[in-house]
Amino acid sequence: MAGRPRNSGHRPIPPGAGSFTPLLARGVFRIAHTTTRRLRRVALVALFAWACEPASAPEPVRIGLLANFTGPLAGASGIPARRGAALAVDEINDAGGVFVAGVARPVEIVEGDFEDRADAAAFRARELVNLDGVAALVGPFLSRHAIAVAAVADDAEVPMLSPMSSSHETTEGHAFAARLAFMDDFQGEALARFARERLGAQTAAILYDESSAYSRGLADRFRAGFEARGGRVVVDERFTADVADDFSSAMRRIARAAPDVLVLPQFSPVADRQMVQARVAGVRAVFLGGDSWDLRSLAAVPEAEGAYVTHQWHTDLPRPETRAFVERYQARYGELPRSTAPLTYDAVHLVAAAISRAGSLEGPRIMEALLETRDYHGATGTITFAGSPDPQRSAVVSRVVGGEVEMVAVLDPEPRPDGAP
Repeated sequence: MAGRPRNSGHRPIPPGAGSFTPLLARGVFRIAHTTTRRLRRVALVALFAWACEPASAPEPVRIGLLANFTGPLAGASGIPARRGAALAVDEINDAGGVFVAGVARPVEIVEGDFEDRADAAAFRARELVNLDGVAALVGPFLSRHAIAVAAVADDAEVPMLSPMSSSHETTEGHAFAARLAFMDDFQGEALARFARERLGAQTAAILYDESSAYSRGLADRFRAGFEARGGRVVVDERFTADVADDFSSAMRRIARAAPDVLVLPQFSPVADRQMVQARVAGVRAVFLGGDSWDLRSLAAVPEAEGAYVTHQWHTDLPRPETRAFVERYQARYGELPRSTAPLTYDAVHLVAAAISRAGSLEGPRIMEALLETRDYHGATGTITFAGSPDPQRSAVVSRVVGGEVEMVAVLDPEPRPDGAP
């Protein structure tokens, strides 16, 4: 029939059904497009977060601090050392840290506490090196500990800088041990020079601990220096640490000899106890001692009035570096520092500077850089190693007056003869 659509043989499509396929396609496109945009946004957010995230902090350079943080030596040695090291580390890190292979890295102190025994000091040093991975050791402070640790430093090829050890055995024959303190040889000589030239002493008595390398060495050097200048040692008494309580018999012999000065080269509180017993026995001599005397406890002993002591440092040293350190220490800790604090402070600064100059954490390179130090102006004075592990430096002489320890002189090393090393 004209005008009727021709039947193609297919089932007629219901009205509106022809739009299903295009709509489905458009829906799939919208879903895909939306998903793509979301993925892009997630990727952009992640990229932005990654770009804004700070780079991982460089690993700190660890320096071991070997000291007696507990026990009877803590108050005069370990605690002030900890505080001095903390001040130094804050300054070093505020200035950018140390530079290793051109990369700035912060400094971190790892403490090593140990009992008052040489073997305990050596064992703790090995732990700091082998377990904690320290690049250098600051400490120990006493010669009887430092001598043992020097051998550990050599074996591990890790530098050791002892702030206060003064025995020649600490560095003698060791490639990786150095000290910051003056040596017993110089201290004993300086004390003898002061007794003869400043005090006018003609006679001296010495009471020393023969079991202590420090006490024995200081007594030997004083004796030699005093006699070389025309003085005379009229009593030479010795004891051992296991009988360090009653000195009345020795004091009576010293009183009968009536020396001008009595040298007591031992650690506080033994020296404090000896001064009390000396006065009870009738000894009228002026007491002389070395840097093993604790100045704070000494000032609290009435019998110590008028005593003279050689030591490493004094808060009244006329140096801007000393004044700045004392001010910072007092501001943080509310008290004047003991000598251990500034010596540790200088030691940490010196080790950090050596690491930066070496640009490496290899022990031999750090040690070489340390011994090249010249004219370092620190809290305790100007320090120069010039290739030697034993820096020459001045000694401070102070006197106990009215319960205070007053600085009276600074003794420089005597000029060496021409051609002497």
